[in-house]
Amino acid sequence: MAEQLDIFGFDESQLEEVKIDNPNTLAEVFNNIATDMVFCLKQSVQKEKLTYKGGLLESIKMPVKMFGFRMIATLFMADYYDYVNKGVRGIGGKRKSGNLKGQGWEIKAPNSPYQFKKGPSVSHIKQWARSKGLNEYALRTSIAHKGISPRYFFDNCMKETFYGETFNRFKTEIRVVSGERIAKGLKEILK
Repeated sequence: MAEQLDIFGFDESQLEEVKIDNPNTLAEVFNNIATDMVFCLKQSVQKEKLTYKGGLLESIKMPVKMFGFRMIATLFMADYYDYVNKGVRGIGGKRKSGNLKGQGWEIKAPNSPYQFKKGPSVSHIKQWARSKGLNEYALRTSIAHKGISPRYFFDNCMKETFYGETFNRFKTEIRVVSGERIAKGLKEILK
């Protein structure tokens, strides 16, 4: 086990959601990519104003753990994140009352893999609706028929973190740290 710790330079207590400048170990490199992903997600959630009670924002975590000779970064988020990310198709239909009676409902997420059958429960939206001064029953009807617009906060962060500048920096840091570790190991062997 001591060799494994030396190879990776791994001490789990050092890893947190703080970016490390000039990483010296593979653990620090993996920590940095996880930190970039978490930072991007939290910024996107705030930018999209998806913070009513903070449940989604507070749920975002990506710890880096060691399992044998593998480092694993697992992303944790509230179960419902993908409904917000990809949106939910409404059930559509025609309006039954009001100035627009007889006209069709505008579907907000026509390409979403998710679709309402009945719409959200009033109990799930009641507190939010009241905080905005809206009638929870009218809001439920609107959401059921229109759906929920996609926000793509997760998809955009995946692209930003794992394609482009951030990922190129990650690959460079891995090469540098791995090269340094190999050079150090060879120096020890060739003494």
